[in-house]
Amino acid sequence: MEVTSPHGRIIVQTKLMDGVNRDTVWTWNAIGKRSGAWNLAPDAAEARRGFLLNHLIPEVLPADREGGRHANADPVTGQAAWFDLRVRIAKSTARQMAPQFTAQAQPPGLAARPSILRYGARFRAAVKGS
Repeated sequence: MEVTSPHGRIIVQTKLMDGVNRDTVWTWNAIGKRSGAWNLAPDAAEARRGFLLNHLIPEVLPADREGGRHANADPVTGQAAWFDLRVRIAKSTARQMAPQFTAQAQPPGLAARPSILRYGARFRAAVKGS
């Protein structure tokens, strides 16, 4: 589906769910990652099938009466204010999530990427052994 806001457009996979109001779009937060980020393989599912709503959300709110601009963020957490975003949804003929970006280069000095990432595995093993 193509999801469009006044700020941008993304193409994402969707599913209908009875437990969500018919006028509401619900999503997990940050289910997409840039290819290569977090030491993920360039072809990781998070980069190819995942997506971020950030491309739909403006960084700042419209100017107030005095011309001041404020961050479009939750005042408590600082996260982007996606909870009140208005979007339009339409069927897409695209077969790939969008936008897609070139893979992020691996930072110098970072250990070689393992074939399977297991963040926290050593910690969990140490806790289990104690």
